[in-house]
Amino acid sequence: MPTPVQPTVDNTHISEPFGKLLEPGLRKIFFETYAEVPEQFSKVYNVLTSKKAKETDYGLGAFGDWEERISEIAEVPYDTIDPGLERTYVHKAYTKGFMLGRELVDDEQYNQINKFPAALARSGRAFVEKEAAKTFINATTATIYDGKALLAEDHPLLNSTKTGCNLVTGALSTATLKEAMTMMRETVDEAGNIIAASPKKLVVPPALEFEAREILNSTQLAGTDLNNVNSVKGALDLVVYDYLGEANGGSDTAWFIIDPTLAQINFFWRVKPEFKWGEDFDTFVAKYRAYMRFSYGVSDWRGIVGSTGVSA
Repeated sequence: MPTPVQPTVDNTHISEPFGKLLEPGLRKIFFETYAEVPEQFSKVYNVLTSKKAKETDYGLGAFGDWEERISEIAEVPYDTIDPGLERTYVHKAYTKGFMLGRELVDDEQYNQINKFPAALARSGRAFVEKEAAKTFINATTATIYDGKALLAEDHPLLNSTKTGCNLVTGALSTATLKEAMTMMRETVDEAGNIIAASPKKLVVPPALEFEAREILNSTQLAGTDLNNVNSVKGALDLVVYDYLGEANGGSDTAWFIIDPTLAQINFFWRVKPEFKWGEDFDTFVAKYRAYMRFSYGVSDWRGIVGSTGVSA
C-alpha cells in the first residue's frame, strides 16, 4: 500500500496571531499613558519596594528619665526598652483587562482600539491614587497599630502614662496652622520625651488650595487689614492632593501638616503595573490585561498633625 503523501505547508501564507501583532503597540500606549499623569501620592508617602508577601515594621519603646546617683557606691539602674506593636503591610493584587475580536480589529476605522490601553492605564493610575488617599480620608475613623485613629488626642505611649496628640480642630487658618505647627514641635516619643519634629509640608484638598496659598505666601497676616508680618510665610511647602476632596469621598475642609523626615506613611510596590496578552486559538479573541500589587499604611503617627476642618 503506498504511503500517503503529506501536504506541503507554505509557511509564508500562515499569518501570525493578530493579538501578537497588536501587542507591542498597545503595550507602548499603556505605559506611555500611565506615565503621563504626575503621581500625587508619592508627595506624601514613603514609596518603597517589597520582595515578600508582606512587610512588617516593629516599634520599640524608649528609655525613661535618668536617675540621680545618690552615693559613690550606688549601682547603675538598668532599664529595658519594651517591644512595640507590629505594623503589617499585606500586599493585595489588582487587575483589569479588555478583549478584542479579530473582525473588530480588521474593520475598525476610527482609531478606537488605541483608546483601550490608554483608558486602562488611566483607570489604574486613578485607582492607586484613590486607594492611597484613604489613609488621609479616614484619618479620624480608621484605627492604626495602636488602636487609635491616625489623628487622635490620646495616642498611648509604651513607657509613659502620658499620651500623644496630633489632632487639632477647626478650619484652615493662620491661627490653626500655627497651633498645628506648635503641636508637632511638641511630639513625644514612647517615654513622653519631646523629639525633633518639624513640619515641612501642608497637604490640602483642591477646595483649600487658594486659601492655603494666601496663608503661606502673603507678606502680611492673611485675611486681615492689619500690618502684622505673616510669620508662616514660606514656612511650609504646599501639596494640593486632588484625591483628598469631597469629589473622591473625602473632605473639602480637612488639612494636614507633615514632617517627611519623621512620618512613617508607607506605600509598598510588590509588583508595579504590567501589561500582558493572550489569544484564544479557536475564536481569535485576544485578551489584554494589566496587573499590579501593592500595600500602604502607617507605621507611626508621629510626623503628621491634622484637622478635619470642623470645630469640636
